[in-house]
Amino acid sequence: MKKLYFILVFITIGGLVKAQDEQPSEKKQENIEALKVAFISKELDLKPDEAQKFWPVFNQYSKELKTTKINNPDALDRDEKVLNIRKSYKEQFTKILGPQRVNNMYNAEGRFHQLLFKAMRKQNQMQIRPNRPLLRRNQ
Repeated sequence: MKKLYFILVFITIGGLVKAQDEQPSEKKQENIEALKVAFISKELDLKPDEAQKFWPVFNQYSKELKTTKINNPDALDRDEKVLNIRKSYKEQFTKILGPQRVNNMYNAEGRFHQLLFKAMRKQNQMQIRPNRPLLRRNQ
C-alpha cells in the first residue's frame, strides 16, 4: 500500500511540475505575436505615424492569413488563397510604406517565421536530449 501511495504522489508531483513549465498555448501565441511585432517594427524602421497606419492593416492581414491557413486543408488551394490575400493587401501596404519597404515587410515576415521554426526545433531537440552537450570539443 505504501508503494502505491508513493507512486501516486510521485506521478502527481511530476505532473504539477511539468504543468508549471508549460505556458498555455494562448499565452505562447501572444508572446509570439509580440515578438513578431517587435521584429517587423525593427526591420521596417517604422516611424510613429507610419506605425499608427500600418499595424491595423497588418493585423487584419494576419487575421485573414491565419483563418485561410486553418480552414484550408488542401495545400495547393491554401497557398493560392494566401497568395491572393498578399496581393490584395500589397496596395494598402504600399500606400503606407512605399513599394521597397513592402517587399522588406514580406521578407521580414518570412525571416521571422524561419527564425521561429528554427528556435522551436532547437527547443524540441533540447527537450528530447537534455543531457546532450551543446558544444563538441575536439580532443
